[in-house]
Amino acid sequence: MQQRLTIDVTGDVHDGVLRLPALPDVAHQPMVGLMYLLAHCTMLTFDGICRRQRMRITQYVCTITAQQREIHPQIYETIALQMEVRGDVAHTQRITHGFHLIPKYCPVHATLAATCVITHHLTMTEV
Repeated sequence: MQQRLTIDVTGDVHDGVLRLPALPDVAHQPMVGLMYLLAHCTMLTFDGICRRQRMRITQYVCTITAQQREIHPQIYETIALQMEVRGDVAHTQRITHGFHLIPKYCPVHATLAATCVITHHLTMTEV
């Protein structure tokens, strides 16, 4: 039976610094930990891109749904990455361009993309 995993991670920006929640204790679930690391690395990368473009994003919400294959090794076959940004989203084209740069600059994303398909979806919410 294929294993399906969905996680949500929210990062808030306070005083110009992205604050991410602590990683959960996943010592006995390393594949789950890998998805949390993907979420954290994706948000850090995206925040750096947005910051360099002087965009005022106040919150990132990353939802990852991953599907493992049935045969061993049970690596991830597909990963769906949903990112919601909240804040001043008047420059939708710049935000979208920055989002599309994540695969190029996020090392965790690049590592996983070498063995599975990662799809992306972005939503923007004005706050």
